[in-house]
Amino acid sequence: IQNNIMSAALSPMRLRLYASQMRGVSSYISELKHHNSSEAVRNNGIHRPYFGIASAKSAKQTHVNISMRQFSNDMQNDNESHLPHGVIRQSDFFGEAITFVNNDIDESLITSIDKAMKIPCSNQNATVQHDIANAVESFDGMALCIVSRGASSLHTGNDGDGPDAKAMHSSAMTWSELLKCASEWNSGNERCTSPMLAVAAVAPLLAQGGKDYVHRIDKLLSATQSPPPSLMRIAKHATSFRDAFVSTSDGDNTTPLLTPRERFHLHALSMLIQNNHRCAMGAYLRLLELYPGDLLGLSLALDVAYSLGDGEAARVAATNVSTYWSERDGGTLRLHPSQSGQTLASSLVAVGLSSSSALSRAATAETLIEMALARDPDGAGGTSVWALSNILGSEGRSSEMVSRLAGFDGTQLYQNCGFLNFYTRMAGYGGIALLDRRGAASERSSLRLYDGGFAHLLNYSGNNAVGINNGGEEVVLRDLKVPRSVASDVVGSIFSGWFGNDDAKEKENDPSLPDQENVQRKRQKPRTLEETLCWLPPSPILLMQATSLLFRLTLVDGVSPSDHRWVDLKAAWKYSLEMGDEANTQKPFEFMPMALLASSLLLDPETLHVENIPTRLESAMKGLNKMGKLLKLGHHDKTSATASEWNEVLRDLAQARDSCQRWEMLDGMESATYLSTRNSGDNSNPSYPIGWDFDVRQFLEHGLCYAAVQVGEYESLCLARAICSEGTTLRQNCPELWWRYSVVLDMLGDEVAAENARACSQSLGAGEGGSTN
Repeated sequence: IQNNIMSAALSPMRLRLYASQMRGVSSYISELKHHNSSEAVRNNGIHRPYFGIASAKSAKQTHVNISMRQFSNDMQNDNESHLPHGVIRQSDFFGEAITFVNNDIDESLITSIDKAMKIPCSNQNATVQHDIANAVESFDGMALCIVSRGASSLHTGNDGDGPDAKAMHSSAMTWSELLKCASEWNSGNERCTSPMLAVAAVAPLLAQGGKDYVHRIDKLLSATQSPPPSLMRIAKHATSFRDAFVSTSDGDNTTPLLTPRERFHLHALSMLIQNNHRCAMGAYLRLLELYPGDLLGLSLALDVAYSLGDGEAARVAATNVSTYWSERDGGTLRLHPSQSGQTLASSLVAVGLSSSSALSRAATAETLIEMALARDPDGAGGTSVWALSNILGSEGRSSEMVSRLAGFDGTQLYQNCGFLNFYTRMAGYGGIALLDRRGAASERSSLRLYDGGFAHLLNYSGNNAVGINNGGEEVVLRDLKVPRSVASDVVGSIFSGWFGNDDAKEKENDPSLPDQENVQRKRQKPRTLEETLCWLPPSPILLMQATSLLFRLTLVDGVSPSDHRWVDLKAAWKYSLEMGDEANTQKPFEFMPMALLASSLLLDPETLHVENIPTRLESAMKGLNKMGKLLKLGHHDKTSATASEWNEVLRDLAQARDSCQRWEMLDGMESATYLSTRNSGDNSNPSYPIGWDFDVRQFLEHGLCYAAVQVGEYESLCLARAICSEGTTLRQNCPELWWRYSVVLDMLGDEVAAENARACSQSLGAGEGGSTN
């Protein structure tokens, strides 16, 4: 392919993709470049990943060309030939349709717009024409960023503040470009919209943080230079077109303005705006049945399933599309050539399969991960590590998990995943893996990961105790700019050494410097959109995983219960809870069971929810709340708890862990551990999901065993022995499990079995090795 042809046919962003190909960043981007540079491939009806628009073309000429295009699913072509002037269809990175409604459309042709969701128009200038080519390019970049969690960002962030800040900056650059386009197309003008731009800009935030978290981001965005419309405004404007119809070009009939795929995305978005993640999950599952090639839909479905704690929904989403993508990799039937994004699809499918502890699914998921990492470790590395954390954790392969998530080579796979702080989440899993490995200095290494990830995030965002006292995130984040560039710093230092004078030394010794800096800071311009999106406050998912790791560290005496980290974490949870709208019928993270579970360690469960919650979750929250009080997390109280108080914790956690009814003696003898369920009258679903297996174990299993040891009674220890027995059967390669089993057996008086369990733990590597960081 000749360079002059490439330059003529492709836009600047496509040329950056070509540069990425030459550096070997990811295989699917290479395929994208090959197809985009060949006119014959564009029209062969087999694979159409992207169609650029020359900005010099008029809207009418563009519409003529688009009418001959086809998309990845024939359902997206049904009404295209009948669209009126001003409605334009484009194909995104994965060959899915994106609809653009220009300002030159006759407004009388559009009907059935949801006025309840519509934002009053603030700009009636219908002569403004937006750049469709730039909008499609920004959508492609953001879609890759979302699906790969930032690993496949088309931009390279500044590296002056370390790899973590570089990753966040890379994603922020891509996100800010899309948000500018989304605000142009969805700002409130009824005759101008492109709903999929709003989906890509807002849906990931809603899926992982909920509507109150989006309101927090909107407050930060409102203080930027030339602030865009709020994210909620953009989302509501887009969803108002979900059921819009348009008169056909012949004027005799009406047809939906958007494709069915876009309408499903907007229905899910409208549900997410209401924090109704359960209904949004149903929309995504239906979407993936009809459009299995929609990787953006699959990624959002996995995010929603994780927020709901519904591993079964994640499994269904993955299996709905797995064969589709397998066949486009050559597959069993060999019907299709390899398709762009196939490695990303494999890693996302593996995430869905690994959401539960079923060993058969884990084996299948691991095969997909090995294939994805062999082909494209840069693009699919982040999602692959996410799947591996569940796979290796479900089998107790803690040594491999440490290598993948906490070792240097493993961290290279996800250190570029800066979108919504995904790398911090994976580092948290690495800290748990170190505790399961029980190697030498594992507590110190795990604590270092916590401080470098979660604690750093709370600190720079003003969500710790000190920051909240100083005004919170809206004040503390004002001073954060984009990361520095090492290259510019080096050049500046060289030239200052050659041509500089002693002014720098005099400045260092100037006693009035702090006052000058304060004055200069007050004169600084407002933050840019890129700077705001680079440094985000913690979402409920981040706080949940931070609580999980710190809880595990506390149980093994790696952190004192009175440690300042617990004070900061409690302040962050309380701040997040108070940032909710008082008029809402839900609390800020009520839609996320795992967030309710984790926060109940530090906050009163009654303040965390408004609606009724299932009995299992309620019992777990009560048990953890009592446990947090007995451990005196964040307090310096030295009084000790009694065995009867710990027994209450044990009973609540035991009931939450076991969904079945325990057999009771007919003469009235009841277990002291389990509450009576015979006449409870509970009509809630006993299989209501709390979280994915790996996350739930950190609270219920470890909390239950710790409480049983504190009680010290025979029946309590027998329960702990049964839990450890289950673990050593399903996850027999975990040193921490065997060590915990030996402690319980010692207390039961079975010294021989306890010694054997300790020997097994040591043979698996307990106490060996050193720090990984």
